Parts: sequence; C-alpha cells; structure tokens
Amino acid sequence: MQKLIKNNWRREPGEQFERLEILSHDIHPEGLDVDRIRFIKAGSLAPSEFVGHIISVMRGKGRLRLVGENGQILHLDIGVHLYLPPGIASVIDMDPGGEILQVSSVSASQARSKRLILRDETFLSACAYGSHSLRWILTPQYLSRRIFLHHDPILLSKSGNPVSWFRTTMFDVAGLPVNQDGEPVFKMSYNSRTEFNVCYDVKGKARVRMAYHPYENTKQLWGPWFALDDDSTYHLNEAAGSPEEECQIDETTGTRQFLRNKHEVHIVNGHVTLFCLFDPAPTGIEKHRPGEYSDYEPLSQVIGTKLYETHHREIVRYDDMVDQLSIAKARGALSTLHGTPAWELYLQGRGAQAAIESELANKLAAEGNGRELVLAQWMQTVTD
Repeated sequence: MQKLIKNNWRREPGEQFERLEILSHDIHPEGLDVDRIRFIKAGSLAPSEFVGHIISVMRGKGRLRLVGENGQILHLDIGVHLYLPPGIASVIDMDPGGEILQVSSVSASQARSKRLILRDETFLSACAYGSHSLRWILTPQYLSRRIFLHHDPILLSKSGNPVSWFRTTMFDVAGLPVNQDGEPVFKMSYNSRTEFNVCYDVKGKARVRMAYHPYENTKQLWGPWFALDDDSTYHLNEAAGSPEEECQIDETTGTRQFLRNKHEVHIVNGHVTLFCLFDPAPTGIEKHRPGEYSDYEPLSQVIGTKLYETHHREIVRYDDMVDQLSIAKARGALSTLHGTPAWELYLQGRGAQAAIESELANKLAAEGNGRELVLAQWMQTVTD
C-alpha cells in the first residue's frame, strides 16, 4: 500500500468540476472513500443521501441547499466543515475556483448520528478556558484545528472505531530538536492509530520519510524522503494487527508494546497545511512533545480518567456554542445571537485562547531559539 499518494485530477465530459480520488474504502484500512473536488466553473454536487459524509471547504465559497427543508441555504466558506448524515438530501453549489474535500462512508451503518453538524473555525478557535485549549491547539510545532474528536457523532471506520477530523498546519522546523542525522524535524510515531494527511497548502520545501522496522532508538533505518506538494497525501497506513505492526517487550514493565507508523517531517522556509483523519479518533487532550517520537495515547489510557472526565465536561459546553453560532453565521443571522449566553461564551473563550497563545510566545522568546517568530502569523488576534 502506498505511503505517498499523488493522484491525477480527472474531469468527466460535461462536468463543471474535476476530481482527485485519493482513498478507496475497499483498499485502505479506514474503509472510507476520500475525494478532492475542484470546480473549474460554477457547479453543483449532490452527496449521496444514503451514506454519511465529512465535507470541508478548502478554497472558495459556496452554498449548501437542504432539499425538503423549506429551501434552507447555508453559506459555505474556507474554514467551514460539515457532517452530512444519511437521510438528508442536499446539494452543494460552489463558485468557480472552489474546492472541497469529501470523506464518505460505504453504508449508513458507519454514520454515528442523523444530525447535521456545521462548524466554523471562527468559533472553533474560541474553545478555551483558563490555561486549557480544547479544539484550537497551538504548539511550537504546529497549529491543530480539531474539528471532530472522539466524542463527536460523525463516522465510524470499517473496524467500528469513531474517527476524527483535523485541519493542521505544521511549521518551519527552524529551532526544533534534531534527528539522528542532525536535522531539525517533527518526530512522530502513531503506534495506536492510522492517519492519512491530505496536503493542499505547501509553502517552501517539505518532505516526509517513514522508518523501516525494526524500530531503534539509535541507528534507525529510514526509507527515502518523499517531497510534499499541494496535491500530496501521505498515509500512515500500518494498522493494528497488520504485518507491519511491530511488538516489543517494555524492559521496565514487562508489558507488550506495539509500534507502527514512525515518521519524520522536514519543512524549510514555509509550512504545510493539511486535513487529517485518525482511526481511531483521539480524545483531544493529548499533546505532542518536541524532540520525542510522540503519539496520541491509546484510548484505553485516556477514557475513564479524571483528566478526560473534566475535559469532556468542558468541551461539551463549548461544542454547543460552536454549533449554535456556526449555523447562525451560515444562515446570515449571527447578529441575532449577540448578547446571548452562547455569544458571551464565545467572547470568553476567544480571550482565553489569545492569552494562552501569548504566554506560549513569551516562553519561546525566553528560550532564545526563534520559534516565537515562526508562530507569530498563526496566533489569534483579538481586535474588539
């Protein structure tokens, strides 16, 4: 199975759009179909109402028409994300140059909910309280916009796991810890999940490489570097129980440890923005650790803990705010919610997120490696 996927755009005669067929449910471990659709002219797309879909706007503007809902129209823009459940007939109208990414289930049984969900990043970026960011996670390495997490009722993979949906930007590696070859890189090893990464905004020079098994702490053998561009998808497709999964015995605890999907990313003079889907979905409380081959912890080690209980209680409050305000904005009626509890929670969360990011920037400046300069363009700005 390919680790790096570079498909060709295809346009059928008479269609206003061209399509990039990225993943197929009958080949890839998640059991989902993934397509990028780019509109050469103004055009329409009708997602199947018999299955569930995740749809994100990558470029341009459009509208979602809900058939049989009194002609309701929801406006779509960059940073708007949809979960379309089975049973809802809809049409997506896109302006010329518009582009969407669509993840579709094979059957209705893979859809966890029959409720339409629309989420706008304007409000996702305001999910924070105290020193805790819930959905808009800025780190020295990346900005992770966590649109759908483990508790969000969207799609299941073919193995029955809830999946997640993130939009992530990885930054220039300047000032990060180095790998065994002396290069600063992002170090990751997703030992408990698969992940595909659909790159669409690549600036500068970017590349990814995968480790060969067996995994070693020193003198690791690596595969070749693959260059990334705006049409690249790199797939961490070593699944649980697959021949690629490696098992080691932890010398301290004597327990079995499963290892897979170890990789490095190198970015110079730019960034890489991508959409990624994890199977199974992370809960949202995990954080990566610069300098280590970091992972999202297995669900069994997170769910049921006091930390997750607190996290879940808080994030559900903000979820209600995000969903209310996102739909209102898409309808053109956001002003009617000014002054409501949902609006006040948005303002509160936006202020908390800005304070968290400011504290991070100050910490990085004190370290003297220049990472605060890399983060600057991705930080929240509160002007009113």
